[in-house]
Amino acid sequence: MIVWVHLPELKIHFYHKEVLTTLGNLIGRTIKLDYHTLTQQRAKFARLAVEVDVSKPLVPRIWLDDDWQPVEYENLPVVCFECGKIGHSATTCPLLRSVSVTVAADIVADGSQALSPDFRRKRTRDSARGC
Repeated sequence: MIVWVHLPELKIHFYHKEVLTTLGNLIGRTIKLDYHTLTQQRAKFARLAVEVDVSKPLVPRIWLDDDWQPVEYENLPVVCFECGKIGHSATTCPLLRSVSVTVAADIVADGSQALSPDFRRKRTRDSARGC
């Protein structure tokens, strides 16, 4: 997946095509350098398009000039941390929904009573006292 990354407060002496390409390759594979970055019109951050492998964790920082250089990602899509796919979150993961439906079907197939998600055990006076 191709994403735009920012290298905030990157020192101006790194604003050269070869250096920025090398830095981008530490994050993923450099695809494109932003025009304003190449012409040094934007000194707050360098901006480059990088192809990242979404099956691996994103690079949060890179070691540069005896210090950590933060890496910021622009407009990342929603990522599900349950199935690892892009486009939905864990709360709406179709994999989790299919697992819960299968478990509910197994309970019903067993002949045992299926409980609604809102089922709560009612507290009696004795259980409230710890008896």
